[in-house]
Amino acid sequence: MPAEIRAFFERYRDAFDWLDGEAVARLYAVPSGIASEDRYTPWPTFESIRENMAALCALYKENGYSSATFEPVAFLAQGENFAIADVSWNIERSGRREPWRFNTTYNLMRTSEGWRVVLCTAYSEKKLNA
Repeated sequence: MPAEIRAFFERYRDAFDWLDGEAVARLYAVPSGIASEDRYTPWPTFESIRENMAALCALYKENGYSSATFEPVAFLAQGENFAIADVSWNIERSGRREPWRFNTTYNLMRTSEGWRVVLCTAYSEKKLNA
């Protein structure tokens, strides 16, 4: 994974560590979307992305989120302005809660503001236990 993509995911992780849904949303392209389980959910506006990320951060907070680490699993550059990254996440949780471990794939696009997520494929998060 190139250094600039790793730096992007460090900002992404930091936004979640702050449980700041708006900061997470700002790392997504408009429009963008998520594929999970058996459906695709489009986010046509920044507001729809922010609403989803705020809800996700609230869920994480309710379940003891304390910090995240990540490791690249696979990376595919697609020219200068597009890439696919599969990332393994480890979410530490407060108390005696077991950490969450899952992988997510991100389709990325370089924009005038930097790299942004166009599509998030959450293919193993449904296995998480509260």
